[in-house]
Amino acid sequence: MKYEWADNPHLFIPVTACAVVLALSFATMFVSLASIILRTDFYGSIDEQNLPWSERMGSRDSRLHAEFSSPRFQMARRTIAYGAIVFFGTFGVMALILIVFGHPS
Repeated sequence: MKYEWADNPHLFIPVTACAVVLALSFATMFVSLASIILRTDFYGSIDEQNLPWSERMGSRDSRLHAEFSSPRFQMARRTIAYGAIVFFGTFGVMALILIVFGHPS
């Protein structure tokens, strides 16, 4: 496969592979965070909804923190962490390739 239009045709495949990995890792992190947000109870019980604003927000924040750090979301948190490691690592590799060798097109 030849890319005559590109300045550095040997970089086309690695840069494209890095872009695909970046997109997939971002999508993985987005889906994991969305699964946590969608399964979280933001409102609480009806008794809690009748409290004054400051008490209601304090209860909500403590409940959200307890739910987010619960074992129920452990796999989603781990997926977000690994996705972030892959995302930033791939971004660094892609930046290094582009800085050292130049842009492929």
